[in-house]
Amino acid sequence: MLRDHHRRVTIPQLLAHVSLGALFVYAATAVISISVMQAAYILALVAWIARLLWQGHTSQLTFPLLVPCGAFVLASVLATMTGVAPFKSLVELRNVFEVLIFYLVVNEVTTEQRATALITVLIAASTGMALYGLTQSLAQGVDFRVHGTMSSYMTFAGLLMLVSLMTVAQCLFWSSRRQLSWGVPAAGLLTAALLMTHTRSAWCGLLAGGAVLCGLYQKWVLLALPLAAVLILLVVPQPVKARALSILDRSEITAQERISMWVSGLHILRDYPWTGIGMGTMARLYDQYREPDSPVKTDRRIGHLHNNVVQIAAERGLLGLACWLWIWLAYGYHAWRIYRRLDPAQRRARALVVGSLASVVAFQIDGLFEYAFGDSEVITLTYFLMALPFVVQRAHEGQHHATA
Repeated sequence: MLRDHHRRVTIPQLLAHVSLGALFVYAATAVISISVMQAAYILALVAWIARLLWQGHTSQLTFPLLVPCGAFVLASVLATMTGVAPFKSLVELRNVFEVLIFYLVVNEVTTEQRATALITVLIAASTGMALYGLTQSLAQGVDFRVHGTMSSYMTFAGLLMLVSLMTVAQCLFWSSRRQLSWGVPAAGLLTAALLMTHTRSAWCGLLAGGAVLCGLYQKWVLLALPLAAVLILLVVPQPVKARALSILDRSEITAQERISMWVSGLHILRDYPWTGIGMGTMARLYDQYREPDSPVKTDRRIGHLHNNVVQIAAERGLLGLACWLWIWLAYGYHAWRIYRRLDPAQRRARALVVGSLASVVAFQIDGLFEYAFGDSEVITLTYFLMALPFVVQRAHEGQHHATA
């Protein structure tokens, strides 16, 4: 009987299992290992594409945001061809295809239950990594910027920021008390680890995303957000408190460095307005545009300008920037429409959509002070979470057709 059962498993079904299993591996390792998470989503993509080729029909596929995403890819190709170092830019061009994970999730994660299961795995694994990050703080002291198993504390902070917001969304729109029993402690640990990264841009992103969560849950809860921030500020260690208060200090050295970099980026845009200098060439050209009184050390290698908008404008010009902004505006428009159609009783769906919206807003705020779009781990997870409203939309459309 067991042999007969295995014979009934077709190749498309096997490929579907491989693709979905690889997505769960991605969710489990997104905050742990860049090499494993990249291998997982590439395997999922290969299995998905192989299944489509085997079956030979694509009528059920959906590609939301295809026009703005396609336009951005074309603008990036143009920037590569016209850049100051086309072969160097060609190597960096591969990063635009990270958006494929967005389409993979939209088309392979077909139910809210499956999406919620993936998010649960992501939260569980990230909470474990947050605990590990906190042990780093205990071992190294409160001045140490924890990074988990990531190579950079900024990457770790960006990932924790995104997962923290998804966790809070699961708690606010809980459908069972069991969610609260693990969700609340997980949110606390993730936030604590994020604080110990000492990464102010991610803190700002968390606050902005939290405002989205509170506003879409109950507007009056927005009033509690400043109070919660003040209470956290009172209990955190002094180095974290000083770091947070320095956000308002424009004379602080890192603030001055960022302002100087942004001015240099605008000078680059002035000279290369339409298609930019090309990707991966900032380190080569930055010294030519360094301000004479720049606080940035002359021996420091500047590969990016610590701002999504300024960096993309400098690399891909105004055409590339316009297409990039189009992606996010189109996402916000469609995600908001999907949210507005949900019934208040559809709490699991609302948790997915609202968590996605909050995460993308947080990513954009974080990207005002860091080049988050150039961080492979962070942008891949952002695309993953961006797909959730469209998963909800497809699931509801499928239920509607099934009952019609």
